[in-house]
Amino acid sequence: MVVTPTPRPIFISRSNVWTTAFRQFNRPRFSESSGMLYVTFASDEMEEDAEDLGGPRREFFRLLVRAIFQGSGAFEESPNGFTPKLNIAHVQNGVYRTIGKMMSTIIVQGGEPPAFLAPHVVDYIVTEDILQVRVTPDDIADAELRDSLKKVKQASTVDELEEALDCCDTWRFQIEGLPNPVTMDRRNEFIRNATLYHVILHQQSCFNQLMDGLSYYGVLPLLREHRSMRIFLDMPEKRDEVTAEVLACLLKPSYSVLGSDKRPKEELMVVKFREFLQCVENKELGEILGARTLTEEEKDFVQNLGLGHILAFATGSSKIPAVGFQPNPKIVFIHDEIKRHPVAHTCSNELLIFVNAKNMADDDEFEYCFVVALMNGALFSTI
Repeated sequence: MVVTPTPRPIFISRSNVWTTAFRQFNRPRFSESSGMLYVTFASDEMEEDAEDLGGPRREFFRLLVRAIFQGSGAFEESPNGFTPKLNIAHVQNGVYRTIGKMMSTIIVQGGEPPAFLAPHVVDYIVTEDILQVRVTPDDIADAELRDSLKKVKQASTVDELEEALDCCDTWRFQIEGLPNPVTMDRRNEFIRNATLYHVILHQQSCFNQLMDGLSYYGVLPLLREHRSMRIFLDMPEKRDEVTAEVLACLLKPSYSVLGSDKRPKEELMVVKFREFLQCVENKELGEILGARTLTEEEKDFVQNLGLGHILAFATGSSKIPAVGFQPNPKIVFIHDEIKRHPVAHTCSNELLIFVNAKNMADDDEFEYCFVVALMNGALFSTI
């Protein structure tokens, strides 16, 4: 199955992304289609309706990834990443299959990859062979269970091993095939097999549905044929953050022609914008705005502001999609002596910066206006 040019409309509530997305992806007619999603957002206060040239779709995918792992109730988090959580009602309703279709759609249609799965989950998805799955106790989401297996691993004497095994007595005799008795020589076998049971075998029905859903668009066969593609699902050991330099290079200025009297002013605004990015990256923005009397809400926002917020404001995506942005993001300059707050057109990945005496002044006006725009993204962003 390939993406077809025929648009596939989808209507989403930002306040309830999971429920509204699941209702539509779960419709047989909807999931039978392979068209590019055409996203319309709605809220209780107003209906947003504009041509989706990519921005709303990317924003939806970003919100959907978060909803899958935080709002669906289908996953739980371990120290190594997210793993399916057995939910009988979800199995009966095919939720894991639908999530697989969502993930396939996100990957194929250029969203932020749903790369939050623990490595053992992806191992099993790409091999479907439990003997090839790498596991450690840190793959277990339940803290008490995880700690009990770690105690077994750390035992240095027979007495310590017996004491650690006592903590496992509530479940270990219910699992057929575990070593019994557990000796120092066989404790690693005990730990591996117990972990495999708790993170895969116990949730086998969830994995079966998830893999079935990932067959949508032919993603599962591609994952198994090209193992390097697992980066679309794997929780990276270290999450790559958007840097000021990367973001500055990503948002290319659309300057006036050389020799124009507008050009020097635009170049000055780019310098101020790059300084703003550096301040955000270095957590210096609070100091820059120190002379202002900020509200408590503004103080909290400034303290937690990251470069991903700025990228999401301009494009609808807080991370760079695996397939890149289409069209390429850019800065557009508007010479206007009245307007000061930047505006984003996420459909075309444009950040509009207003060039005027107020924004060019050697004070904190430009930085403060940018913060206000970011805080009130819905007011200063159009789709």
